[in-house]
Amino acid sequence: MEPKTALLETHLKGECPAITLQSADRWPVDTPGGRFYAEWDTQAPVTREGQLMFFFQFLQAGARWSELLADCPLSYIGNRGSGKLNVMGTVMLSILCGHWRYAHINSVRGDQVNAALLGMDKIVSEDVVRTALKRMDEATSLRWVQRHIIDSISPALSLPWILDLDTTVKCLYGHQQGAQIGYNPRKPGRTSHIYHSYFVANLRISLGVEVLPGKASAAPHGMSGLWEMLERLPRERWPTFARGDCGYGSEKIMVEFEGRELPYLLKLRHTSKVKALVRDLMRQSDGWQDCGDGWEAAEATIKLSGWTRPRRVIIVREAPAIAPVGEKARRRRRDPFELRGIKGQQLSDSLTAPWSGRIAVLITSLDKIAYPTICMPKQYRDRGDAENIYDELKNQWGWSGYSTQKLAPSRIMANLIALFYNWWNLYVRFFDEHHHREAITSRPALMQGVARQVQSSGQRTIKVSLLHENGEQIAALVSLTSKQLQQIKPITERWSAEQKWSLLLTRILRRWLGGKWLSDLPPEAGLVLSG
Repeated sequence: MEPKTALLETHLKGECPAITLQSADRWPVDTPGGRFYAEWDTQAPVTREGQLMFFFQFLQAGARWSELLADCPLSYIGNRGSGKLNVMGTVMLSILCGHWRYAHINSVRGDQVNAALLGMDKIVSEDVVRTALKRMDEATSLRWVQRHIIDSISPALSLPWILDLDTTVKCLYGHQQGAQIGYNPRKPGRTSHIYHSYFVANLRISLGVEVLPGKASAAPHGMSGLWEMLERLPRERWPTFARGDCGYGSEKIMVEFEGRELPYLLKLRHTSKVKALVRDLMRQSDGWQDCGDGWEAAEATIKLSGWTRPRRVIIVREAPAIAPVGEKARRRRRDPFELRGIKGQQLSDSLTAPWSGRIAVLITSLDKIAYPTICMPKQYRDRGDAENIYDELKNQWGWSGYSTQKLAPSRIMANLIALFYNWWNLYVRFFDEHHHREAITSRPALMQGVARQVQSSGQRTIKVSLLHENGEQIAALVSLTSKQLQQIKPITERWSAEQKWSLLLTRILRRWLGGKWLSDLPPEAGLVLSG
């Protein structure tokens, strides 16, 4: 008798049953390197940003995170609300990871390790974050964020510092509130928002940002936010002087600076009277001083029509020996604020060819003795570093994104980005106090790393694996810094939040401070820093 055999159907009837992780626990995968076996592990808490643990330790040592949540204006009624801790923690994780859209939050929702490190119950969704920002009162929320932005750097402003002013354009592609067609040199005709920003020069620290509709690109629109920011600082912590481009070189703005006794160094537009002054100086062979780096400067006084008083101006030009002439001058990219010879006209009798070098006219209220003519060109050229800050904040920190239909959430998010950018910037200076490291290099080195949480006998351990080329060196530096922060904790346990943060700033900015101390610290602070 023949044995009965079961017939296997090649094609199943009906729909194919859904394959779950339980039904395919382990399977072979053939790769160019040979056969491997794949397996999903959905139970173990892991993260790809394993080194954020040390950044959170830095925030805890300076009491920054607890202070931010203490007066957060976000509140919920009932037991089903997400809570300000979960919302703000999700926002910070998203910003630190380099996101620029709310939809990117979904990529970190499975991160159980960093959520627990911040004390969060869960990472909320993009809709919860967007709705939470809409719930927050705009005026109260902006005062809240801006106060913490100032507090994060205020102790270090007791030393002389320079304030940089500038604006940038954020292009929009939807139907957002305040989306207007204004000044947009890269994409003319595209609706946009305007960011009026204020920075601490050389430190690349943001002091706040005003997000305005696209037509409010003129500098006077951002002056109210500037004075509100400075009023939060004691007078002894105001900047030595403020710097701005030609958009700020107007009578209205200069009168505001002079009324508040804040010196300024601005740039003038090349109006007809300004050009006449330049031509008169160019005809003079004397009066020009060599400022180094191929530049010369001469000083004069001018009073334009509509001005209330004459003011000091510095004319800066390329040295005639290196100024381009002929075909080289024609190939150079034209600066809209350059003063050039026109159809063979000579700007200087001493020149045998039309002047084609770059010329800038600076106006200032700084004292001639403390700031002579020879140092003014370099003082203004250093303002160009603000463009690097914009490049980093827009392309690496999300200032060009996080757009909503309402303008208020965009304003709050822009200031939150500036706050977290400052925190990360200061944290990175623990490891490199001589240079500023942008996020494109500091994130792979000091944030990324596969981490796995293991719990045994009630003790939680996070094991971090670095994939960076300099992993051993990074691990040694991070371990040393983390141990220093851990040693500080028992000593500063009874200190106020301001004292804790001042101690960390003294350590982080010790090269910039030149060995000076910030504010009044307890006597044991010397033992902490010396150790």
